[in-house]
Amino acid sequence: MTRAQLRRSFRSAAVAVLGYPETLRKCLLYAGNARRRALVLAYHAVGPRTWRRSVMEPIPPERFAEQMRALEAVGGIVPLRDVVAASQRSSRPVFAVTFDDDDPGYVRYALPILGALGIPATFFLSGRALHGLGPYWWTLVDQSIEEVGLEATAAMLGHESRTIDELAAWCRSVAVVKELSTRVTPKVMQPDDICALARAGMTIGFHTLRHRVLPLLDDAELDLALTEGRAELASLTGSSIDLLAYPYGSVDARVARAVERAGYRAAFTTEWRAVSSRSHPFLVSRWQPGALNARDFLAQAALRLNLGSAYAAEAA
Repeated sequence: MTRAQLRRSFRSAAVAVLGYPETLRKCLLYAGNARRRALVLAYHAVGPRTWRRSVMEPIPPERFAEQMRALEAVGGIVPLRDVVAASQRSSRPVFAVTFDDDDPGYVRYALPILGALGIPATFFLSGRALHGLGPYWWTLVDQSIEEVGLEATAAMLGHESRTIDELAAWCRSVAVVKELSTRVTPKVMQPDDICALARAGMTIGFHTLRHRVLPLLDDAELDLALTEGRAELASLTGSSIDLLAYPYGSVDARVARAVERAGYRAAFTTEWRAVSSRSHPFLVSRWQPGALNARDFLAQAALRLNLGSAYAAEAA
């Protein structure tokens, strides 16, 4: 089935499943488990939603808690390593929860929810504060737009952008932005925040220090990106780091091979597919649900568990 056909099939199935009663949606989730599939979720920011649209939309804490409770009601949430090892054995659907980027809101908003519900999670971090680096470019852009507006922000960056999407696409291509207004001083995750996650029993993975698009790097740059900052992050957390999340989910066969050579155990994209024992360990898919309500969240989770699993192990 081509990607276009798969998208059409997904849209048609989504319309149907969203109209199903709760019992049938749960049956779909159980069917996914019968196929020995798991679903890995990925979040990029948790915090209060602002009135304006932003480059990186956070999921409100109350909605994140709603999604986690919905998962617990129909399945089991397991450590990410169990999914990678395909060691989960359950009569219920299996899920794993992950977070990307050094978002300081994780400790304030996500960690209390995870702790209260007893949910294990993996945080793919860069550890930028350990190297004197500031926030990611999208955090700077978001706050600048709030402070001075889109037009002024684009002008400061030297790019003509009519929309946030256009500006974000350009920034993503360079993965770095020059200095903006001195009023733009967003917070960044500090070492104490990272230690708090580790002390709470959360797994720490690596997201590369500078968050560049890995397939665009030459071999030397790629090897540096996969190692720079990794040892310092491991030293801070007191545990080895052998899980990687690709910046922007971008990967190709060359990058996957380099990741394996660098000693990682598994690496993760941002595809929407489910994961099975046949999934390639360096092309593990994750679904980004955003701020869906519990009903739509479970319906779409059911679809992903049933429509097909991630790349087969021989793909790369």
